Amino acid sequence: MPSLDKPTKVLIGGIFAGVLVYGIGELNTKRLERRVEELQKVCVAEQQTEAKNQGTFSALTSIFTAKPTCDPVELAKSSGYVGVQGQLAAAEQELIRWDNWAPIAAISLAIVGSLPWWWYFLLRRIRELREAITGK
Repeated sequence: MPSLDKPTKVLIGGIFAGVLVYGIGELNTKRLERRVEELQKVCVAEQQTEAKNQGTFSALTSIFTAKPTCDPVELAKSSGYVGVQGQLAAAEQELIRWDNWAPIAAISLAIVGSLPWWWYFLLRRIRELREAITGK
């Protein structure tokens, strides 16, 4: 088996590292999505038990007070929530942050790993062009 030159090894290593980072990022994104779903279920259950405990009095007071929400996207946009809603907002913000980070890091690693290979590729083409011009 022929030996690979150093730029090719760096290229393969960069691509492998990019794929590995992307895979880990996807696994973590799935874990965070499950966490958000679990917290959303807890939030809905908490609201339902609170509504049952308040009974008919809640129908009168709901006109004057804002109904708490369990939508993670809406909670992540604003701040100041405590309890389950605060945890849900924090989990959604972490999910959004991680979801954007993993693909960018993976592509960056692959590009950085390919730079030496491209450099030597271009140097070989320049040498071929020089030889063609000089007639060697």
